[in-house]
Amino acid sequence: MKKVLLGLLIASATLFAVSGEEVYKQKCAACHQMQGMMDMSQMKAMRQKMQNATPEERQAMKAKMKKKMHESNMKAPAMQMVSMRLKKMTGSKEQFVVFVKDYIQSPSQEKGYCMPMAYKRFGVMPPIGKGLSEAERDAVANWLYDDFKGSWDDSMGGKMCQTKNKGMKCGGGKCGGKKSQMKCGAGKCGGNK
Repeated sequence: MKKVLLGLLIASATLFAVSGEEVYKQKCAACHQMQGMMDMSQMKAMRQKMQNATPEERQAMKAKMKKKMHESNMKAPAMQMVSMRLKKMTGSKEQFVVFVKDYIQSPSQEKGYCMPMAYKRFGVMPPIGKGLSEAERDAVANWLYDDFKGSWDDSMGGKMCQTKNKGMKCGGGKCGGKKSQMKCGAGKCGGNK
């Protein structure tokens, strides 16, 4: 009899386990789409095209992309991009989960890893994690890590700018890649200095 009760208890706990995807659908999907406007190959092709373009062509491409983003009604970066960038920036699943659980409760630009243009376009997210239980925060953080494949490489956003201990590290001394005009330490690298 004890074995039957234990089996039922385990089965019911599994049935009522919190689903990270359900938390996403209920709390995150209003702002974060699952996928971005372009897939990985399209993004890399666009980057390559921009690198080989004249300044006028780059300006026209940026204006077209800005219009497309505005028309898409995006309110926040796509979850796929968030997952890939955080995997790159945090280094391990454990650090990723800890970061997400903390950030969704107390988001700030100083501790975030968004690209500077994302903060400019979307601002800092609201602290939606404050209304979630520990199990819901854990579920959505693990789901965000496990469910999205692919990796962020330097072709996605130039050399990575990283805010650590309120100091900045940047490849080549510039944020967002070789052609960017934003210099580290000028308060424009995703953190305040």
